[in-house]
Amino acid sequence: MKPHTLILQARHWLPVAGYALLAPSAFSQATPPAPASETEKIVQLSPFEVTADTDRGYIATRASGATKTNTPMIELPHSIQVLNSEFIADTASSSVFQAARYVSNVSGGNQRGDDALLIRGFGVNRLRNGQPYSQQNAFTFDEMAAFERVEVIKGASAVLYGTSSPGGVINLVDKRPLPNRLTTLSLMVGSYDFYKGILDTTGPLAKLGNVEVNYRAIAAYEDSKSWRTFASRERHYINGALQFKLTKSTTLTTRLEYQEDDLLDSYGKPYIWFSTTHVPTLLNVPDEFYRGDPSTDNKRVERFIWDNSLEHHFNDNWSIRATLTNGDAFSKRSEVFISAQGPVLNLFPRFLQLIPRDEQQWVGELDVLGKIKLGPTDHQLLAGAWMYDIEINDSNFRYNVSPSTVDIYNPVYGNTVIGSEVLTTRRIAYTSSEWKSYFIQDQIGVWGDRLQLIAGVRRDELKQSVKSFVTGVTTPNNQNKVSPRYGLLWRVNPLISLYASYNESFTPASGAGSVQGIPFPSPTAEQTEVGAKFELLDKRVFGGFAVFENIRRNQTTVDVLNPGFSVATGEISSKGSEFDIGVNLTRDWQIIAAAGFQKAEITKDNTPSNVGLEQFNVPNQSASFWSKYDFRTGRIKGLSIGVGVTYVGERAGQRDNVNRQFALPAYTIGNGLISYVRGKDKYSLNIENITDERYIMIGSARLADPGEHRNFRFTYTRTF
Repeated sequence: MKPHTLILQARHWLPVAGYALLAPSAFSQATPPAPASETEKIVQLSPFEVTADTDRGYIATRASGATKTNTPMIELPHSIQVLNSEFIADTASSSVFQAARYVSNVSGGNQRGDDALLIRGFGVNRLRNGQPYSQQNAFTFDEMAAFERVEVIKGASAVLYGTSSPGGVINLVDKRPLPNRLTTLSLMVGSYDFYKGILDTTGPLAKLGNVEVNYRAIAAYEDSKSWRTFASRERHYINGALQFKLTKSTTLTTRLEYQEDDLLDSYGKPYIWFSTTHVPTLLNVPDEFYRGDPSTDNKRVERFIWDNSLEHHFNDNWSIRATLTNGDAFSKRSEVFISAQGPVLNLFPRFLQLIPRDEQQWVGELDVLGKIKLGPTDHQLLAGAWMYDIEINDSNFRYNVSPSTVDIYNPVYGNTVIGSEVLTTRRIAYTSSEWKSYFIQDQIGVWGDRLQLIAGVRRDELKQSVKSFVTGVTTPNNQNKVSPRYGLLWRVNPLISLYASYNESFTPASGAGSVQGIPFPSPTAEQTEVGAKFELLDKRVFGGFAVFENIRRNQTTVDVLNPGFSVATGEISSKGSEFDIGVNLTRDWQIIAAAGFQKAEITKDNTPSNVGLEQFNVPNQSASFWSKYDFRTGRIKGLSIGVGVTYVGERAGQRDNVNRQFALPAYTIGNGLISYVRGKDKYSLNIENITDERYIMIGSARLADPGEHRNFRFTYTRTF
């Protein structure tokens, strides 16, 4: 691939437009296949993928993300929670975090984008249908209308996904074409001039000989403002998929997605370090404070994804799947940025930064899944090969501005003049990565699957280079890594399982900040977990309890012998426990609840005083609860009422450059839902932050990011 700076040329627009035109034509031109007789209704279930057909309300008992196989979660020796489309809709989750906050030991969150999530004290990798995808994390929220489910997979998962966070990954599963016709139109209005429309349609498109073609098309448009001064977003989104049932055993699915966001945002309000006490203190600045200047600020994100999946069943025991995904994303942000604290309390130095980023990638994977029986043991073998080719053009330009300071108590907007570039901070880099992996995993069942063992291993081969166009230096970063995975599960009875597991993962190091000028060794992580899962009352209650310990090694720390450089000798550990449960008390009453306890801290560092410092933005305690009741009879038939509460305990704000910390106070947020269904029409009112709690979501080295103020969102949905 060759680097470029613009995306969505004609070759991208044509297939996108084609999908947009094909899907609506199904209403007028396509003739759906004749209904099959009862004897012909043979459903070929995918051994790789999970559909919502097995869900009971909010409760999902199967997940493909943890093992890349369609396995009941009670048989998985790993912690995983699934948030399905019904839960996402009822909670009006407009971001991944708004849904995932109802899962134990998920914290963080950010007004800027989904990249601030933490699981078990560590940052999160996000996947799309089990694969990396072009995200452009900064200022980007994925369009939630696209997803059938959000899988929160806890712990290191290198065997299946290559590089991964020690805490886990979030796998976003797209809505797929269905053989039955269904169309929904949703219109939303809300506080702070929020307007959004979503069209989601699926069904049979045509029958070409023996080939059945189903489609799905999703389109969304958003025009919204915010409780933050000047903040706004305009989004255009389209997602089209075609599924070809080539034979009873072979299915090809191809999907195109385009998302464009034009926005202004303002994240964080400043705090200072008093020179005499060095105690970090939040300044008395309103949450609505805009720290840039709308006359110069602008952010634009464009993303194109094309993914394909071919699945074939040789017989009842052997299947194969091939996937190929192309992603192309471009972002450009121009913003006035507050610099470090100045000599006067209310005056902060500032500058303008311009950050363009272009990202292109190809991801391909070939999986073979087979079931064999050897004596008293049943084996489900998964073997695969994976390739990942990504190129990134990433730049950062800094400019002086006039006025050079901002009075945070009396900001003036619209008078900013851009001056000369600060050449000493210019960064223009090109990163090329070629990644090949091979993995194999065996799920072994003994005594009628009462005892199950998962064992797997993956070998990763990474060839990476980072070229600086400022210095002219190219830094190679070639690494090989072998990662194992083990899990043991005892099915005590059909209702209860006990398990233990051990996983490893790694994240490729980048840059060459050592005094020798060579790349750092990759940070590695390992996790040990023990727990129990239960499935009670005819699967109306499903949950689990886990105790875990994560350790991340080769963390970069300050080189005390060579100031200005780093060494990879640090270590961070996270220990804790957690509990998650989903309940269908009756056909009408659903509950999801979670509680988490964790402590993440530095356990090794070149600076002894840093040992024992907590990981920033990781609460020691957190809890959540969501309940919905549907009235199905009587005079108020069709009415639903939901209520949710999330609690985040006290946690440390991010350290500054001399590792001083401050405490972020605990907070409790209440959310609500009132909806009414009449025939094909549904009317919903969601309330976020009912009590209008003022709280800080995360604290960084210079800024503290306030959370959502109280807001209302009304949604009208028509089902055709």
